[in-house]
Amino acid sequence: MKYFLLTLLSITLSACNPFINNEKASNNNAEIKSLTYSRLDGMSGDIFKFNLETNDDLNKIYQENNYKYSHFKCDNIKNYFVTGAISVEGEKLKKGKYTSSGYFKVCEDESMNVCIDKNQLEKLLTSNMSCRVVFGGLLQSSKVVADNILISKEAIRKSNFQ
Repeated sequence: MKYFLLTLLSITLSACNPFINNEKASNNNAEIKSLTYSRLDGMSGDIFKFNLETNDDLNKIYQENNYKYSHFKCDNIKNYFVTGAISVEGEKLKKGKYTSSGYFKVCEDESMNVCIDKNQLEKLLTSNMSCRVVFGGLLQSSKVVADNILISKEAIRKSNFQ
């Protein structure tokens, strides 16, 4: 009985881990458009907003698989955590491309208490940020639905205040 309960517990816990059996669906046709930034009183750092243009209908993928969240994650910034989200519910189709709005912040850790602004981010970037869109749910494994999304130092520099 004890071994049965341990086995059942380990199966249950492995089902909750969003990184086990992480399916990857590479989408090299995703591109950031209209990058802007803004500041909110009482919040640390800037919020970067953008439109994500893809060839794939991300809203359809999200709805068909009953996902509960859509994260926007980036790498290539040493000692900083880059995270945000994509709003696929408001996705628009124009000239054969799907456009979803999104945002991200660059912070010291996941608590997002200490975040950086545009000027600090420009100074930190030594190469392109490599970003991806990840869908997931409470009892589902996460799935990368768009990756190889590049944000350059030049794009950050040219972003407008809004």
